[in-house]
Amino acid sequence: MFPNLFETTKEYWQQLDKLESLYKQGTLSIDEVDREVEILMKHLGQQRRASLRYFLESLFHWISTHRELLIGSGVLLLVTYSWMLSATP
Repeated sequence: MFPNLFETTKEYWQQLDKLESLYKQGTLSIDEVDREVEILMKHLGQQRRASLRYFLESLFHWISTHRELLIGSGVLLLVTYSWMLSATP
């Protein structure tokens, strides 16, 4: 399942806003805010790594399933480039 990084980031900012509000009201101390922010940052970092891992796995899967297409396109581009170099005076 694709990790929804946009939604996670949105939730992160909403929770930061909530923490800021509680701090300004005097409900939370600065140490408590620091601990909560550290936890939120760790969670967001995990989601970012999961998104990157999902993207890379998808990319490598696509490359492995379309290897012949990529090799053929590369050869065709190389031949076309070589032909263009040889055709120019």
